[in-house]
Amino acid sequence: MSKEVVVLAVHGMGDTPRSFADELEEKLANRLGETDWSQVHFDSIYYQEVLQANQERVMRSMRAEPVDGIRLRKFLLYGFSDAAGLERRASSPNSPYERVQKIIRGTLKRAYQSVGGTKPVVIVAQSLGCQVVSNYLWDAQKPRRASQGVWKAPTTQRGTPLDSFLRLKSLSFLYTTGCNIPIFLAGFPEDQIKAVKTSTAGYDFRWNNYYDEDDVLGWPLRPLSSSYRQAVYGDYPVNANGTLLGTLTHGWNALSHTRYWIDADVLKPLASDIRGLLS
Repeated sequence: MSKEVVVLAVHGMGDTPRSFADELEEKLANRLGETDWSQVHFDSIYYQEVLQANQERVMRSMRAEPVDGIRLRKFLLYGFSDAAGLERRASSPNSPYERVQKIIRGTLKRAYQSVGGTKPVVIVAQSLGCQVVSNYLWDAQKPRRASQGVWKAPTTQRGTPLDSFLRLKSLSFLYTTGCNIPIFLAGFPEDQIKAVKTSTAGYDFRWNNYYDEDDVLGWPLRPLSSSYRQAVYGDYPVNANGTLLGTLTHGWNALSHTRYWIDADVLKPLASDIRGLLS
């Protein structure tokens, strides 16, 4: 059976294994059923490798000294160095910013070839991955060449079906979970806080944002500015725990940051939207 929808998962900050999206894939497959799932091209965008070697080196160096709280220290070191490293000198050739966007573009090109052309796209982005996707879209939506990232030097002719697909013009749904975009924008005046276009310039997708009130790294987005109120269809508070056991062990603190993709309040509408694209 042919693939009719592309679903892409994007990980967040921290020490992330390549298998980060396996559980999400399994749960979506179970919810959609064999027939519908067979029509879905599922892939993950894994960009942790861009910074991981340096982070591992620093972590080894730090552990040579007597320090406590290793697990928390590792989470913070990887997480915040991800955020800082990916934004640093973004316009420089072969910067981490550009290398991450090459990974996104490469994943989209594989999807395009796999499904045989332009098909609806659904992106599920977690934590820092929300900022990564937003940056890619922001640069792709520039009316002329962007000043940074892969759209500074496009490899496809503008307006071709492949170019439009790589610029995510067939994006139908953007799901963001545990999104920390406000951390990157809080220093700007409100009138300078602009969201990516969701219903103009050849784009027409629904942006659903999920956050847990106990997750200090996950934020609502619509309060950021009038631009975000227009771009984001809804901010949805959830208790990101997934199960009763999760509620007892994760639902009351910041560990909920890692639990969105197993929570029914996220999975149910996500599966429904994917099924709707198949009908």
